[in-house]
Amino acid sequence: MMTDGAVYDRDHVLLTVKRKVTVSEKLPLAVAFRGNFAFAEVTSRQIIRAAEEVGFDRMLAALEGDLPNMPQEPRLEILIAGVSETAGPMHRMFTNWEARESDRQKCSVLLDPGPMHFGFGSDGRAVTLDDFGIPPPRQGETIQSWLSRYGVAIFEYFRRLPVPIDPFDVSTAREYLIGGICDMTVVKPSSVSTTLLHRWPDKIGERIDPFRDIEKTREAA
Repeated sequence: MMTDGAVYDRDHVLLTVKRKVTVSEKLPLAVAFRGNFAFAEVTSRQIIRAAEEVGFDRMLAALEGDLPNMPQEPRLEILIAGVSETAGPMHRMFTNWEARESDRQKCSVLLDPGPMHFGFGSDGRAVTLDDFGIPPPRQGETIQSWLSRYGVAIFEYFRRLPVPIDPFDVSTAREYLIGGICDMTVVKPSSVSTTLLHRWPDKIGERIDPFRDIEKTREAA
């Protein structure tokens, strides 16, 4: 899992920088989130507590049954990575807001996001590794090793894209929404860990400006 740490207000002014992933102290389990920070953090802790009490599989089953009753405000998106007692390593995701027909996500349904899921802000364009300016994993290289080297570059690419405030309405105003820190969380069969890969010089009390340091460097030159 790769997550940033920008927490901002309704005007997209940076309020603070915090980790957007919660990990279990008892199980190989992590829950990453975006959306309303307070609501998402509480929800992630509830998911982890339930898994610690009844197991990963029973937690997922109970969560799937509860999702239709989840309120649609404030908005959040959750990605769960853990180890099933019956199926091994897996991840599942859900969002609580109403998706438009053009979007593949389903509201309040537990989904398998596939082998790689980009959950952060984008303007909808299709991207490749060439866009990121990075090579594919080397033969035999683990995703953990590859993301340790190039995860920040991937985030840097999306960080520089002004994305619609409403992800389902491209006509809304656009802002830069990725910032603060870049974390990598790794879930293994017997452990879970989070590593800080990068910290951006975003300023509390201001909107995120991914080009600020670039412009300063050019001015100095």
